Amino acid sequence: MKEKMVADELQSMFLEGLLPGVKEEFVNVISKNLRTGEITIKELLHDNSNLKEKVAEALNRIPSYIWI
Repeated sequence: MKEKMVADELQSMFLEGLLPGVKEEFVNVISKNLRTGEITIKELLHDNSNLKEKVAEALNRIPSYIWI
């Protein structure tokens, strides 16, 4: 469930222009992989690219009451 929410949030961030320099195709692939379980949030947070920062930002944008 968390992966789907982060995937949705990354898509929203892209549409809001908060992922400058990131191609739409890349966001779509990452989001799809999160939704299908091909990649986890943990794996993305251990990535060495700036994607790590954006995944952390997406997590922070999801209201904390949802995790309860």
